[in-house]
Amino acid sequence: MTSAIARLQILPEAFTFAGFLKYTGLSNQAAAVCLHRWKIRGLIEAAGDRVGIYFNKLKCPVIDSSLRIAAVLFEYPTATLCGESVLHAAGWITQIPSRLAVAVLSRPSYVSLHEFDLHGRPLSWFRKVHLAVTAPDNTRVFGLKALPPAWALVDLYGDPQAWHPDVDDLDIPTSAAGAVLAAGKLLDIELPVPLMRALQDPRPTSPAP
Repeated sequence: MTSAIARLQILPEAFTFAGFLKYTGLSNQAAAVCLHRWKIRGLIEAAGDRVGIYFNKLKCPVIDSSLRIAAVLFEYPTATLCGESVLHAAGWITQIPSRLAVAVLSRPSYVSLHEFDLHGRPLSWFRKVHLAVTAPDNTRVFGLKALPPAWALVDLYGDPQAWHPDVDDLDIPTSAAGAVLAAGKLLDIELPVPLMRALQDPRPTSPAP
């Protein structure tokens, strides 16, 4: 009988359940049992709960971020970095998020992936943010398409289930105030009064980049 080590040696660093069936020729039931045993032994790690994506720990004992990003894009091709993850990367907040926030196309239900917070957004939302996300001066963050910081901030206030930063916790460059106000209009999201006042106050709250 083929050993676990021999099977893992022919599998890539990350693989799906369907890919495992193809590589091994096992039945669905036998494959599920095999993968469950490997997880218990620490030979593989699931990318999330019931997601059907696995990391081969024989080839990558430490799962790096690129593999996790590949997993989330495989399951959610629309994944776009948003929220506090964008704000921290841009230096607008000092809090370090424990998980990456990503906007994904809304579904009736979601499969979770470790180290990601999923935020469902309708197709109309993706159409609204498309030009901003794909603008030449808007770079990818952590290998993902990302909202510009101004849009990420506004989008947070439009999501009742998301974390809403206090104005005092924000370090918005003076030059970005107009972009935040414009994003609020384009996304049709009403910003908190204290934030509106801060954005319209001519006194700089942060040096321009």
